Amino acid sequence: MVPVISISFGNCKGADYKQAVKGIADSFYNMYEAHRCLLKSTRLEAEDLKEYKSLRELFRAGDTGRIEIAIQRLCRLVYLHYQILPVILGDEYDTPLLEAYTDGYWSEMIGTCRQLFHSTFKENPYYARALIIGVTRVSKNSLFSDLNNLETDTVTCEAYSDCFGFTEQEVMDALKCQNMDTMHDVKEMYDGFIFGKQKDMYNPWSICNYMRSGELQSYWINTSSNKLIGEIIRRHPVRSKHEIEQLMAGEIIHKEINENVTFQYLDGDENSLWSLFLAVGYIKAENVVKQGESTWCDMSVTNREVMGMFRYEILAMFENGNAVYNDFTKALLSHRMEDLNDILLDIAYTSMSYFDVGKCPPERTSENFYRGLVLGLIVSLRDQYRIVSNRESGQGRYDIAMYPLERNKDAFIMEFKVFDAKKERSLEQTAANALKQIEEKNYEADLIAAGIGRGQIYKRYCSEVNL
Repeated sequence: MVPVISISFGNCKGADYKQAVKGIADSFYNMYEAHRCLLKSTRLEAEDLKEYKSLRELFRAGDTGRIEIAIQRLCRLVYLHYQILPVILGDEYDTPLLEAYTDGYWSEMIGTCRQLFHSTFKENPYYARALIIGVTRVSKNSLFSDLNNLETDTVTCEAYSDCFGFTEQEVMDALKCQNMDTMHDVKEMYDGFIFGKQKDMYNPWSICNYMRSGELQSYWINTSSNKLIGEIIRRHPVRSKHEIEQLMAGEIIHKEINENVTFQYLDGDENSLWSLFLAVGYIKAENVVKQGESTWCDMSVTNREVMGMFRYEILAMFENGNAVYNDFTKALLSHRMEDLNDILLDIAYTSMSYFDVGKCPPERTSENFYRGLVLGLIVSLRDQYRIVSNRESGQGRYDIAMYPLERNKDAFIMEFKVFDAKKERSLEQTAANALKQIEEKNYEADLIAAGIGRGQIYKRYCSEVNL
């Protein structure tokens, strides 16, 4: 029998550093309490027993002075008692860091966690191996930069792909043991997780709760990760709303993710939101193609249970950006061009980076970025307009067209152009070329064919300097 030291950092949360680190001490008390058998050990010296009792009582009292050595010292005591090196299981190791990142005490918490994990995994000869689980990939995290023999597996890796949940056969067997003939309904609700190439995986928490209650409802939600996701959405409220809407409609989106994302780069990495969605299981990845540090895949919502969470949790996080959406759509519908420019400028200054709008390969031009941005801003008008992007009309493809659902409302054609210093003298000439293209290509042909009068069609452009 191999002894196991198990610790969960899932409850190590707090509005400030003092409260969060006390949560770590509380978890360590539970960890020590799970090994009360050491009190009756005939292999421990009196000084060893004294150390065990002292540390356990310190953590019981919420004392945080010795948390950095807590796991290391317990490993030694367990080894002396069993004469077998223990295995360390650490769950949600990065929860304290998630909380610190979002609540503003990162520098204090990263220092504490770095000492704790260095003592536990680097300066500790009293354990055989360790398994640690979290949202962020450990190999790129500064917490573990000095560890040797570290193996990291992510959602898209093949290793252990059938171990991170219940397989479909295991779910069928479990239901059969409980005389529950509901596999069809369970599959519709909870099936969908993918690890590596292993499909049809189920969340154990949801399955166990369903078998206990017999009710098909949403049981699983990762609140720590939601807090971080909400923070990213708050800082970039317009960047991903359109794609979130696509996911909620049951559509598949093709995205690049970075499975090596670290806390330091969450703000600057535009793919961090999708990487976190995938890591916590809100979306699943298919047709995965890895190119160096990046991973391209087709993404969709994991299952019906998660879809409900998207509707009530994730979309609510966009409320901080609602003022932007409302202001933009009101200015658009009332043809206030100066207000539109001001709103786009404000978004550019507060939410965009060079990598969004700077020079980039043909398949990802600045025009495409701005088209996606505006689509996200106007998606709330779906109840008034049929919004179409990059569709053939006349002799070409317009960028965006808005078809009114009521005939007495205006229609819109939008064209996005990048200033080309080699061909154009000014932004005004760029704008003029955009309007000229709308006319020459007869982009309004499809709108007119839909019964919309020429006088109702407003043609708009957005132009920007190619950095």
